[in-house]
Amino acid sequence: MSKLKLKRRSSLNPLKYLLFLITLVFLVNYFFKDINLNSNTQFVDNLLQRSNYHLLPSEQKFNFFGEFVKVINRIELNEPITIIDKVFAYNDEENIEQVFSYIQNSVVSNPRVYIYSTHPSEKYEGERLEGYELDNTVVLASLLLQEKLNAMGIMTVVEERSVSQYIKDNNLSYSQSYQATRQFLKDQLAKNDFDLIIDLHRDAIAKDKTTTQIDSKNYAKVMFVVNVNYKDNIALANQLNDIIENKYPTLSRGLYNKYIDNFNQDLADNVLLLELGGNYNTMEEVVNSIDAVANSIKELLK
Repeated sequence: MSKLKLKRRSSLNPLKYLLFLITLVFLVNYFFKDINLNSNTQFVDNLLQRSNYHLLPSEQKFNFFGEFVKVINRIELNEPITIIDKVFAYNDEENIEQVFSYIQNSVVSNPRVYIYSTHPSEKYEGERLEGYELDNTVVLASLLLQEKLNAMGIMTVVEERSVSQYIKDNNLSYSQSYQATRQFLKDQLAKNDFDLIIDLHRDAIAKDKTTTQIDSKNYAKVMFVVNVNYKDNIALANQLNDIIENKYPTLSRGLYNKYIDNFNQDLADNVLLLELGGNYNTMEEVVNSIDAVANSIKELLK
């Protein structure tokens, strides 16, 4: 009788293992369905798209497991870029202060333009630009635009404070970067009356979408991201966009309307989010576009 029982138990074991495996596959598929690891290329592309999540449709879904992980480790499973942020923690920002010291000292008082980057670690292709200590990020692009505008007599400041440090100090995640720059912008508005405020980003799409040729020179295309609820900001973006299109045909990708986020545009009617090129553009292409954008800003503010 005992032998028969033992035989029955052993015959049930494969069924239990099968049920366990099916349950495991179901759970993994349910909780990790947004993470695709079919190929390295596809995974990297997904990360690049997620890094530009402010342009993607927002979808609010409650996921208990995801919320638990987010709470204990500030990692969001639906935003894989936060895993990278957790590991690398904006290392590109560490040497920014060295660069600001010799560029910003020419701005004495009453700056007309304020530039900041909500996502300062967004990079461009290629080697470092000669003569600069920074990697090819939107921060470097901001400094180059500042230099151009200052030389034109349009005094410009670039935000010196670290977004990553603010995120760490306030126990936030990468997707809450706009909370950091919101505070920076509030502080700046309390002491300055700017004519133009730019949140500088770069896109994350195929290079042929972000590159154009004008007079045998390659340029990184520009695009303005706006919230349809802020009419004054849209009117200003249209003004600058019209100037760019008239002076540099094909350079602009136009305006991208995103009604879900406000991108801090509720704080002032002259806040613009400018996408300067994409992740596959070179710094040479970005520099060409900076010249064009600076000339267009000069015409806007005249």
